[in-house]
Amino acid sequence: MRDRLAALGFSEDAIPARVAQHLTAECQIRPRTAWRLACDMSLDLAARHYNAVNGDARAGMRGSRIWEYEQWPDRGVRPTLSALRTLAQVYGTSWKSLLDLRDLEHLPPRDLAEYHGTKEEEPRVSTAAVTVRQPLETGRQIPHRATADAPKPLAEAMILTTTNVDDVQLDQLWSDTIHLGNAYARSSPDSVLRQLSLVRERTMTLLKGRQRPKQTKDLYLVSAKCCAMMGWMSADLGRYGAAQELNSAAWLYAQYVDDHFARRWVRTAQSRVEYWAGNGAESARLAQDGLRHPAGTRMADAPLILAEARGWASIQAERQVLDAIGRWARIEDSEPTVADEDRFFNISKDRRHYMAGTSLLSVGRTGLALKELRTARQVYEGLAPEERWEAMEPMIRIDTGRAYLRLGEFDAAAAELEPFVSVDVGRQPDMVRAMLKVLAGELAGPRWCSSSTACNLVDALRDTQVSVPR
Repeated sequence: MRDRLAALGFSEDAIPARVAQHLTAECQIRPRTAWRLACDMSLDLAARHYNAVNGDARAGMRGSRIWEYEQWPDRGVRPTLSALRTLAQVYGTSWKSLLDLRDLEHLPPRDLAEYHGTKEEEPRVSTAAVTVRQPLETGRQIPHRATADAPKPLAEAMILTTTNVDDVQLDQLWSDTIHLGNAYARSSPDSVLRQLSLVRERTMTLLKGRQRPKQTKDLYLVSAKCCAMMGWMSADLGRYGAAQELNSAAWLYAQYVDDHFARRWVRTAQSRVEYWAGNGAESARLAQDGLRHPAGTRMADAPLILAEARGWASIQAERQVLDAIGRWARIEDSEPTVADEDRFFNISKDRRHYMAGTSLLSVGRTGLALKELRTARQVYEGLAPEERWEAMEPMIRIDTGRAYLRLGEFDAAAAELEPFVSVDVGRQPDMVRAMLKVLAGELAGPRWCSSSTACNLVDALRDTQVSVPR
């Protein structure tokens, strides 16, 4: 292909782009791999050029990480936009040309918004990459002028290029937060909380050193997300004071870096914590504020809209609840998926329908609530085991049982609630125990107090609560 293009008069600089185009179109090779091959680079050589572009030939990029970038999204690791920009310099192209349709469908909303909002760059080969190509291939030292020989103002300015962070470290921090968030559905809150605290400690240690401004911002974003996730998990453990403190720290980080997505993460966590702490109106207000910060897709609004509905429901504000549920339903019907591998804040469909159902139940719309709860169960049972949040099943059962009680169908309610008599709820989040108390209180009310079966069920549920370690 190179020989044919050269024979047709293409310049040496123009040939890689045509080769990459051919490999992508005719050989179905993904764009990041196609561009590397078009530049006649091995994985290790591409990594060495990457490090040289970043100003340190001994920095942390490895050939194995380049390979992981090339495998994404089927497997491997998602490259950050910073990594894509550096690779684009290495290959002499624009970063957008390293993404295809499958990549775009799996980009987080924040990155997709930047993709659409950034003007196409002129393809260019980095001066650093051109300068170091021959020394890197032959193993010779890269010549450089010692900082001490530079004029004093230049030497002072060059301090700004000093950094204790590289893209590999940032990638790992982001990968760890996403992995722990996704693992939370099938892990104990305590375990994930401890691991997240270690990620945050690593981040804060790096922040004590010197980075480039963009790297410092990324580290603060990691801190914001870690604190918001830790606040969420602390509430699940019943530690509401700690949860509120962590969320306050997360909000300060989000404000400092002035990032809309970070603000939405934090407001989502704050709204959830305030709801389970008994502050429904404040929960709704926080969710409304989160919606003021734009996101990539309308489906990204769904968790905040449902959090708003649930907050209003706790204070019996029926009109606001129905308005919020209507807004969510229009989104759910038209945009059924979220293009994001981060499932922690972008809650799954079963949880969305559960939140709609419990909100409707709280304002007396029992028939509509039961419909949403049945959909939640159907979706939950259709999920792969590793994608299920184990607390979802008892939450659906509890509110479905409450709905049947409202309709006077005690036998149907008892069938839903019978599993709780023999199941240990000690490992379940605090919200499951809180809802069991609500359920026991409703069963003990005047409507069912004359039923011996209802009284026995209440006693069994209360025994379950007493046996829970706190």
